[in-house]
Amino acid sequence: MKRIPDETCASICGLFCGACPAFPNECHGCFSDYVREGCKGCADHGFLECATSHNVLRCYECEDFPCKKLEEFSSKPIINGICNHANVISDSMRMKEIGIPQWIEEKIKEHKCPKCGNLINWFDVNSHSCTTSQ
Repeated sequence: MKRIPDETCASICGLFCGACPAFPNECHGCFSDYVREGCKGCADHGFLECATSHNVLRCYECEDFPCKKLEEFSSKPIINGICNHANVISDSMRMKEIGIPQWIEEKIKEHKCPKCGNLINWFDVNSHSCTTSQ
C-alpha cells in the first residue's frame, strides 16, 4: 500500500517531503516519527533548532522570514540540473496563505504522475517514466 503524504510532509523550511527520493521508504517527512538520518533535527541546516529558538513550528511563522539562512538554502544543492530547495520561500508563503492541508493537496497534484499515479520525486521531474500502473 502506498503511503499518502500528510501534514508531516510540510517541512519546517517549506520543502514538500513527499517529493523526496527517501519518501516513503526511508522517511515520512520531517515532522513524522520516521525520519531519515540526514534530516533528523535538520542537522546540516539547523532549521529545527532555529525554529525552536524563535518559538515557531515552521519558518514562515517567524518574524525574520525569509532569513538569510533560508535564502542560502534555497539555492543549493543542484542535482540533475534541479535545485529541490528553490521554492522553499514561495512554498512557505503558500502554506501560510492557504493552510497546510490544502498545500499538501496542491503538492500531491503537482508531483503525481497522471499515468501511473506515483509521486515523482524532485530530481526525476524531468525524466520520470512510468514503470507500473496504478
